[in-house]
Amino acid sequence: MKKMLSLALVLAMVVSATAFAEVPASFEGASDEGGFEYEHADEDGVYYCADAGGYYYGKYFYSQDPVTYTSFFNDNDAYPYTDGWEAEDGLFGALTAATNVTMDKTMVNNASYSDKVQLAVASGQAPYIIPKTYNETPYVNGGGVVAVSDFIEYMPNFVNFYNDYSMKADVDTIVQEDGKFYRLPGMKETALQDYTFLIRDDIFQAAGYNMAELEKDQTWPEFVEVLKGVREYMLAEGMIGEDDYIWSDRWCGATSGYGSGGNLINLISKSYGINTTWSNAATNSADLYFDWDADEFKLSATSDQYKAYMNVVQDLVSSKILDPETWTQDDDKADGQFYTGKTALLSTNRSQFTAQIAALTSQLGEGNFETYIMVCPQGIDEATGEPISYQAENSRLECGVMISSTAQKELSEEEFIKLMRYVDWLFYSDVALTMTKWGIEGVHYTVEDGVFSLVPEYYCGGLTIAQTSDDQQDLRINKGFACGNYMYSGTTALLTSNFSEKLRDYYDRMAEYRTLRPLDPPIALSEDDSEMATMWGTNLFTTQNTWTLRFAEGLADVNADWDTFVAEIEAQNAQNVLDMYNDYYQSGK
Repeated sequence: MKKMLSLALVLAMVVSATAFAEVPASFEGASDEGGFEYEHADEDGVYYCADAGGYYYGKYFYSQDPVTYTSFFNDNDAYPYTDGWEAEDGLFGALTAATNVTMDKTMVNNASYSDKVQLAVASGQAPYIIPKTYNETPYVNGGGVVAVSDFIEYMPNFVNFYNDYSMKADVDTIVQEDGKFYRLPGMKETALQDYTFLIRDDIFQAAGYNMAELEKDQTWPEFVEVLKGVREYMLAEGMIGEDDYIWSDRWCGATSGYGSGGNLINLISKSYGINTTWSNAATNSADLYFDWDADEFKLSATSDQYKAYMNVVQDLVSSKILDPETWTQDDDKADGQFYTGKTALLSTNRSQFTAQIAALTSQLGEGNFETYIMVCPQGIDEATGEPISYQAENSRLECGVMISSTAQKELSEEEFIKLMRYVDWLFYSDVALTMTKWGIEGVHYTVEDGVFSLVPEYYCGGLTIAQTSDDQQDLRINKGFACGNYMYSGTTALLTSNFSEKLRDYYDRMAEYRTLRPLDPPIALSEDDSEMATMWGTNLFTTQNTWTLRFAEGLADVNADWDTFVAEIEAQNAQNVLDMYNDYYQSGK
């Protein structure tokens, strides 16, 4: 009873604040400094707008009349949607109470999400709101999605963040040839390198390797030598056999590698300054990279950097460090080997870390292991021989939201603007970002001196907050908060508000030891050239990807088969794609 009264009080306060909040105004357009300008400000400098059409907008959004918006929902097997998310203290119950908006969700499993979205957009039957979008370019030319930049004037929370954190250079990377953008990106105050490696520090230390010291300046070839030493130790101690591997990784194979080598190939290739596999959605289908010294785009696949990083991958496999089944297996297999002590390291991120520690504890017992979240090794510049100190992530944009053209066709102008204000509140306001991450204050979490804590009834794997008693509920699994559909924007303070001491330490070390790579110059192709580049790039990427996995699995040798590989890449219009991008770059300088 006490919880329900608390919930009702919190929701009443949200609605009350919604009705009377002073809110930011719309903006007229881009200023010379690259920011957006507002229309009005009172004498105190507070931006404002009047009530429009019976609802309020800005920092708070509330619809005076109940309204329903259709939306895709990316349903993840790790935390699948349940009816509990619709309860009064669940994610969607709380959002409806706060806004008077109900979302009619089309549930799509994560594994087939991109395909289902593409089919729905192409058929003109897509729901209004399409979250969890990584690459909007394939949808632009068909007219199936809205040029959302045309409606930013109705999105004051977006504009505030864009201006406050100087997001122009980042957002420019998604501007299309018509000067507009079609995805509302998640925007972060700073780039946070999420994916890295969790090592069994007790094993590494026993083998004579202190990664807290070595990681500062360590290159990939040096890390491979460390891993060889760790394997020798594990073999001598009887922890593994002659034919066993000490690394079997997740986010690379059948479950979530998308047939492209996934996270591990992405981390290693980016540390060498190029783009392959997972990174292609954020750059271009041909996996070009920009060489700032040469002032031109180059092809990742045929670069010296590609050969160098692939030699690292092949050394890992041939030295019986990395299990080649990594590229084809389910994530569960990699997890199981790590949790039972058969392997010594595993990829991790801030969402997975707590679950991994809990699983290790369950399998090995409290106090029987030590872990360390290590900073990724550095690549080597093949031209200079010097280490490359960039972290893998350099963009402050995340996946984002598209609005289907169906919404514009079915809604009046006033109703469509109202939808855009709701999207602005849900994906960019501090209020909504805090709610979708932490739940309802006083019901799910408390804040004291700026420190967020879950109430004793809850833990949350998605927030890396471990379970401490059997009667606790997982805030993400049971209530839907901290799920991946909404939680990808915000200030560094909010994005790190859930971090444990170990995670904060990792990010402090990352900031100290690594720097951000400059963003590639944005290239906005014409519609015809975009279609041609996509066609060429898709075939090029498929060929590159096929060879990359053959190299990674040890089925081909990157040195012995290099000429054959390059010839096949060049046969896929590689030079045409490269010339197109460089021509656009030179003409835009």
